[in-house]
Amino acid sequence: MSTVLMGSADVDPHSEHGYLCCPDCGLLQKLPRTGIRGLNTYCGRCGATLERTRGRSINAALAMCLSALFLLLPMNLLPFLSVDIFGVHHTSIVYSGIAGIAAQGWPVVAVILALELIILPFFRFGFLAAVLLGIYHDYHHPHLGKLFRWSERLDQWAMPDVFLIGCVIGYGRVAPFLPISIGIGGYCVLAVSFLTLLTRASLDRREIWRRIGPCCQHLEEGVEYVGCPFCGLPHPRAEADGQHCRRCGERVWRYRPDTEIRVLALTLAGFFCYPFAYLYPMESNYQLGSLQGYTIMTGVHKLIQANFYVFAAIIFLASVLTPFLKLFGLSWFLVSVHGHSQRWLRSKTMLFRVIRQIGRWSHIDVFTVAVFLPLMHLSGLLAVYVGKALPFFLAVVVITMFATEIFDPRLLWQKVDEQQEQDESVFVNTASAES
Repeated sequence: MSTVLMGSADVDPHSEHGYLCCPDCGLLQKLPRTGIRGLNTYCGRCGATLERTRGRSINAALAMCLSALFLLLPMNLLPFLSVDIFGVHHTSIVYSGIAGIAAQGWPVVAVILALELIILPFFRFGFLAAVLLGIYHDYHHPHLGKLFRWSERLDQWAMPDVFLIGCVIGYGRVAPFLPISIGIGGYCVLAVSFLTLLTRASLDRREIWRRIGPCCQHLEEGVEYVGCPFCGLPHPRAEADGQHCRRCGERVWRYRPDTEIRVLALTLAGFFCYPFAYLYPMESNYQLGSLQGYTIMTGVHKLIQANFYVFAAIIFLASVLTPFLKLFGLSWFLVSVHGHSQRWLRSKTMLFRVIRQIGRWSHIDVFTVAVFLPLMHLSGLLAVYVGKALPFFLAVVVITMFATEIFDPRLLWQKVDEQQEQDESVFVNTASAES
């Protein structure tokens, strides 16, 4: 059963629920009443989720955030997998795989993985815990909005949940052939990963922004408003264009400048790295004097042969299909913006949101190598080496993530906005809400 709240063109310009500019299409909208828990609010033009209250709780998010922050230390310091090879015992901690990649001559790859697995999760949960504690104690600090913005941005780059899938696949590859056990660190990885997902699912982001403040409760007659591209707070364009948002500190632009050229450069770089990521081996296994390389597709084929169909499907979706979808989608967006296309705007915006959400999961194959590398080592008999494809593949993943962060989806709607301004039909729409 669903409830839909629709507004009219002559809505009250002094809404008690406030106004919001959709971060994805830029439409200025009046927020409907959301007193009923379980009521979700969507943009009336592009369908973006503006507010989600179903299953959301600031107190629950705070509890899970603090728990995850507490468990990050043992997750990084304690062994999470161990294996016995001909009586030789090997253990693996999060850092050991990163150190092994650096020792094999790939320091830039090691630095990126160290940031994603060790450093950024502490900042992500630390910033978020500070914000939620401040809200819980009704403490209003001028930098609270900036901290919450940074915690949300780092959510895409802090990857214990993605690392868990890499651990599961690495465990599945070793377990049929060698005795392998899960250590305390492994259970901490599992706990932090689920707490990461639960924290993300329980955050009532719109309510947090309301508590941080300020909110836009009134609109001035004859004033053009532009929304913050991150938190959606409306600002008078004459005063705010190029300035920092009063709530989250993000730069406020009607359309982010130089977006097209920067995204084009990153997309072209991604296309350049893409073929090398699949032609070269992702890893090479040394066994009894024989060195054999495995490309991404070879790895998928081996998993299918070993009847690991689920793992094969995950690797194919995350490592083959997702990078192609991101590059194709970004190219489509650039062509659409350059040609001022007004076709399928809602579908393009929905695709952008999908790309933004799934991009980080392409790290699974890289993390699998990082898990596998320190375990499979026996001097002169057995070793795993990082293949030339891994840095190219990681470059594709990271570059497309940066391109998605830089791209301003409001540019897709620029022609529509210009036509509405020419018609001099200025009115405020009301978002739709569904349970």
